[in-house]
Formats: sequence, structure tokens, C-alpha cells
Amino acid sequence: MSRVLKAIQNVWPTDRWNASTIVLAVSGGPDSVALARAIDALIRQEKLSESTRLVIAHLNHRLRGVESDLDEAFVKELAGQLHIDAITRSLPEPNTQAGEAQWRKDRVAFLKQVAKEFQAKWIATGATADDSVETMVHHLLRGSGPAGLAGIRLERKLADGLTLVHPLIGVWKSELLEYLESISQAYRVDRSNLSSDFTRNRIRNECLPYLEKMIGSDQLKHRLRNTSELIRQEHEVIEQLANVWLESSAIRWGMDQIDADWKEISELPWPVLQCGLVGVWHRMGWPLQQIGFRHWDRVRAWVDAARVTNHPKRMQLPGPVELRISRRVVRIRSV
Repeated sequence: MSRVLKAIQNVWPTDRWNASTIVLAVSGGPDSVALARAIDALIRQEKLSESTRLVIAHLNHRLRGVESDLDEAFVKELAGQLHIDAITRSLPEPNTQAGEAQWRKDRVAFLKQVAKEFQAKWIATGATADDSVETMVHHLLRGSGPAGLAGIRLERKLADGLTLVHPLIGVWKSELLEYLESISQAYRVDRSNLSSDFTRNRIRNECLPYLEKMIGSDQLKHRLRNTSELIRQEHEVIEQLANVWLESSAIRWGMDQIDADWKEISELPWPVLQCGLVGVWHRMGWPLQQIGFRHWDRVRAWVDAARVTNHPKRMQLPGPVELRISRRVVRIRSV
């Protein structure tokens, strides 16, 4: 078994997804093509249940004209060679001004739609160890907390019964290229990845190579990955403590609000409380994109002030979401 297949087995054992339907996000690039070939190989080698099903999904943003159409054609051909269903969709018009965040949002929405159609339990992407390091550095430059510095997680729940997973997160891109060469598998090259128009590209093509040269070591990415792993492990402890609070009787969940016992909140260490509040936002479906460090810093100051006075207090966060303390109860509601 190749190093790539072993790495997938190590982080995402086949017994977790055997007899499931998995949507594979395939762009046509080396990472996602390697993902499709490796998962298909594991199904064959491990002799998984016949009910284990793969579905390739490809969203054509039409951002690169003919090149984007050729990517789509390549993905369809690959799916045919592997005898895997392929669902492709082309956007009516290229949204060149939207930016990476919106393009990513469109892809996730499309993948969730495909997963719903095929009753899939998993959506798998080709994110690699390189991607995780680049994400860590990107978040570091933006002033992120431990959740961002932990890089890309192996998996994330998208909805009840649906999980986003990154089976190649323990594999470096260089290893994927060697794997594809070993099985004589072609792939597409997105030339826009060489452009310096996007921050992530500059991190990949300029920042990391410069830092490697500056410290005189080609092990920089490995060191950064080790650091993000340590941060991830510590943050998981904080998340576990936050989840204990979220699942406790100290919180009463409503349709568009929650009521939480003030005494419980006032005794939580701030990192645990902030992580718990993020969990509240996720569970309630409230937008988090507009909430940054300065907003959470205001919430921390608000909680600290409330510890020394019994007067009712109120504050508002983007969303808009209101926080109010009254009669020893914290009410958080969408307004």
C-alpha cells in the first residue's frame, strides 16, 4: 500500500465510512485527483461493502474561460474511467469580483446540495498538509486565535448526518505528485495559483519560501505543522470544556434566543466562555463572519464589568445579536 493510502487509513480508517456514500470534491487539480484515485483504490483493496459509493462533484466557476471548461471535461472523463457518478455544474456567469470567500461559500453550498441528493454522509476534499500550514499562516497574519492557528481540521460537521472531511490532511503535496506519477495519472494545472493577486498565493509562493531561505532550513513547513498540531490539541481541551457548558442545564435553548445562568457564565474562564459563545452562534445559525477580535474583547470587558454590578446590562454584536443580563440570567437573542 502506498504512503498516501496509508496516511488516509491512519486519519480516516475505512471502517468509519464503509457502506456510506461519499461526495468527492474534485477540481481536476493534483490534490483532488489524487484524493479520487486514492479513495477508489482503498475501496478496491480493502474490499469494502458494495454499498460504499463515491460521487464526484465539480463546480465550474467559469473564472478562467476555456481553461475552466477543460477542467470540467477532465473531471467528467476521470469519473468515467473510474466508473464513478459525476455531478457537475457551471455557473451562468463568472463572478470575478466575488473573492475567495464567496467562491468557497458557493462550492460548499453546491457540495451540500449534491450530498443531500445522494443522501451522502461525507463530503471529502483534497486539502493537504501544505494547505493546513498556509491556512495557519494566513490566520496568524489576520490576528486569529487558537482555532485559526490550529490549521485545517480533519473533519467538521456541516449538518445532521453530514460531515466534511479532509483525508489527505496528513500528506504533503510533493507526496501526492509522486503518487500520481507512480500510477501514471494526469491532472490539470490551475495557472491562477501562480498569481500574486490572492493572499494565500502570496503566502505559498513568496512568504514561506522567503522564511525557509531566511532560517536556512527546508523543514519550516514541518515545524509550523507541528506547532499547529500542539495548538489544536490544547484548543480541543477548551472545546470539550465549552461543550460541557453548552450541554448543561444552565442553558435553555429557544428558537431565536438562549437563556443562560449568569453564575455559570461568570465562573467560566474567558477562553472557555468565548469558545462556548462561538458554539452558540453555530448552533443558532447566526453569522460569525463579521465578528472579530475587537467584538469578543468587548464581550469580555462587558462580562468583567457585570461581575461587579447588579445593574442590568445590554450590548449588541453584528448579526445583529443582543446580549442582556437581567435577574441573574444572560439572554442572547437575534434582533
